[in-house]
Formats: sequence, structure tokens, C-alpha cells
Amino acid sequence: MIKFLLSKTFLVQLALAIVVVSILIWSILKFIDGYTHNGQTITVPLLEGLTVTEVEELLKDKNLSYEILDSVYLEKAQKGVVLEQSPEGNDLVKENRTIYITVSKITPPKISLPDVVDMSQRLAVAKLESYGLKVGRLDYTPSECLNCVVKMSVRGKQVFPEDLIAKGSTVNLTLGSGTSNEQVLVPYLVNLTKDEAIAKLQETFLNIGAEIYEDCKTKADSASARVYRQTPNDGNTINMGASVDVWLTNEASKINYNPPSGSDSLNLPN
Repeated sequence: MIKFLLSKTFLVQLALAIVVVSILIWSILKFIDGYTHNGQTITVPLLEGLTVTEVEELLKDKNLSYEILDSVYLEKAQKGVVLEQSPEGNDLVKENRTIYITVSKITPPKISLPDVVDMSQRLAVAKLESYGLKVGRLDYTPSECLNCVVKMSVRGKQVFPEDLIAKGSTVNLTLGSGTSNEQVLVPYLVNLTKDEAIAKLQETFLNIGAEIYEDCKTKADSASARVYRQTPNDGNTINMGASVDVWLTNEASKINYNPPSGSDSLNLPN
């Protein structure tokens, strides 16, 4: 037996077997390597902010595919673009990998208008805003119910509870003015942004009137601009539902902040 194992014939056959097995193992490993593209990775491009058409073209060039995982509506987001992606940009993936994306809806979803009729102005505003709606003008009509909602309208058309309207819509409220011509004090608006001024006016049952912007060249400038002048001035009395005109600027030197004694902290300068 030992003599056979040491024979030339056996050694040759053993060598051939080793070579065949080695070639077989190498072939299998090579096949697996090619099948899985081992070592061949693709950098995932950053897709956020791109439209679906742009995503499709970009991924096609990189031998990647995509699938829309979700579609959501965000009021302040650009419409019809990618908001999130998985895997994230700059991650390394294999060829033909699917990239899952979340895109922003172009049109807002419809929601059922909540019932705020007969509610106080303050409660009505809070409820409407909790539904993703905005409150616009406050108009007044003679009614025994003082400062409670008499009716609602959107774009000049009266709407009713449970009507379907677009999320983010502006709802105008008609409030009861009581049985007499109620008047209110004009609040101090200097150094407030437009949104802060609107909120302040609504607290006192007034509306914002003309908005005059100075030194504002972009939307971002307008959004950050602050009131430096108003008409009527604070302390005057006007009818509920009346409007106050404001002038806004980004030039801090134009804002002469001099609030009346007892003014709240909302007007404090930055």
C-alpha cells in the first residue's frame, strides 16, 4: 500500500486531481465574483431637490433604479421634488440597486373643514390652524354674539363645516360685532415681522392692510423684514375689523423701536 502511494502513477494522478479541483474552485469563485459584482460599487447621487424626471435620467446613467416609497405634502417645500432618499447620497451600492425616494406632492390634499361657527375668534383660529389651515381677514357683522364666528369663506365663497378644501387654504372669518359699534386700540407693531404683526392684529380683532416693503429684493428679504412704520399708530381706537397699514424693512437703522410702557416681549428687538 505504501509502495503504491509512493508510486509515480499515483503521484501523477494526485497532482492532476489537485489541479482540477483548484481550477474548479477558482471558476466557482470567479463566477460568484462576477455574479455579485464583488468590488464593483456605485456612488449613490444626491437626489434631494430633484424632480422625478431628473431622478430617472440620473439613475439610468448609473445603472440604478428608483421606487417612490411615499408622497407627502409640505406647504413650504418645493413641489414635486425628492425630500428623502434611501440609501442616502454618497453611499456605495451594487449595480441595479433600487433607491427608495419620498417626494413632495404638487397639489395639497383635501381636508374636511372643521366646524368653528359660534366659537370665539381665539378658539376658532386655534382649531383651524391645528387642521393645517390659515386664518385670513376678520370681517364683522351685527350680531348678539360678540367676537364669535358667524360664517366662513374661502376666496370670497362661503364655506360650511365638513366641506372639502385644500390643506393650507386661507379661511376668512366673519365675526359678530355685538349690538353696538365696538372699537379697539391699535397695537404697537414696530419691529415685528409680517406674520407676527398679523397675529398681533388678530388678537385685537383687526386686519393687516397695505404691506409696503423697502430694501427687500428677494422672498427671503421680505420674510425677514420688520415693521418700522404703521398707520394708524398704536393707541388710536378704530372699529373692529378695520385694517392697519405697515411698512417693512431689513435696514435696522430705520427701525425706531420705542414701545409704549407695558408692551409685551413679542416686540423686543433681536
